[in-house]
Amino acid sequence: MPYADSATIILGADGFLGRNLVERWQAEGWLVHAIGRAAGDLTDFAVVDRAFRDAPKAGRIFHAVTKQRTGQIQYAMQGELLRDNARIHLNVLDAWRSHQPQAKLVSLGSSCTYAEADHPTPEAEFGIGRPHPSVQGYALAKELLATGCEVFGKQYDMRWLHCVLATVYGPHAHTEDTRAHFMAAMIDRAIRTQASGATEFEVWGNPRTVRDLLHVHDQIDAIIAADDAFTDCVLNVTPNAPVEIGDCARAILAALRWDARIVSPPGSFQGAGYKSLDSSRFLAKTGWTPKLSVEQGVAQILAARQAGAAAR
Repeated sequence: MPYADSATIILGADGFLGRNLVERWQAEGWLVHAIGRAAGDLTDFAVVDRAFRDAPKAGRIFHAVTKQRTGQIQYAMQGELLRDNARIHLNVLDAWRSHQPQAKLVSLGSSCTYAEADHPTPEAEFGIGRPHPSVQGYALAKELLATGCEVFGKQYDMRWLHCVLATVYGPHAHTEDTRAHFMAAMIDRAIRTQASGATEFEVWGNPRTVRDLLHVHDQIDAIIAADDAFTDCVLNVTPNAPVEIGDCARAILAALRWDARIVSPPGSFQGAGYKSLDSSRFLAKTGWTPKLSVEQGVAQILAARQAGAAAR
């Protein structure tokens, strides 16, 4: 495993994915150099340049930094999300070239970069068409990152991999209405609503909405498998097992043993109706499969929350 031979830089070390990456590296005993909010404002090139200059020479850089929002608020801040994320990504690319060219840059992308489609989208469709209007600026910044990895890699002879991920949930996930992805938000809302004594559970948007979904620990396993098998490409890293949001809601209710009626408030936020990736290249080469079903993942989260409550 290459991570045992040299340091790994993890950017965004105190975010959702970043915290889980750091914890995995520490659990494995791999040397990790964490760069988080304490480093400063990563839209400032001087901050990123200094962080990369002062870091140990690394074999890998995992770029998990992103400024994102979810739900209706996205429509009001697409320019801001484009501006700030584009600056962060360009700063990372320049600092990589200047101070860590020996490191393979593994950047973590989002399925929202792809245009809306009624079928699982393969890598050949990356950058073709327009993404959903709610994520237009954010998606363009992610596309810039992937393209930047490619052109910097070619010009300066550096290795890279851009992994396009599933919707992820699990430990350290955001639960705020404006930041949480659908699964983490539903789990948190279900726990709070059940505790209130309600008999109805609100599922925002259309329960028939389709997404790819992974527990964060499974997604990290998949990223590690992808890094081992691929380089210098954009790669979909999902299980080829899309789920309907309504089925996820029912799995949550089952785990909570809560006999509630699922309702969908009219006018609640609805993103793309179908968003799933074709990860056949990744799966065929790695043979990776997730360890946790949706039901098992939810049960694990509930058990962790109960243990935390008991410890307090």
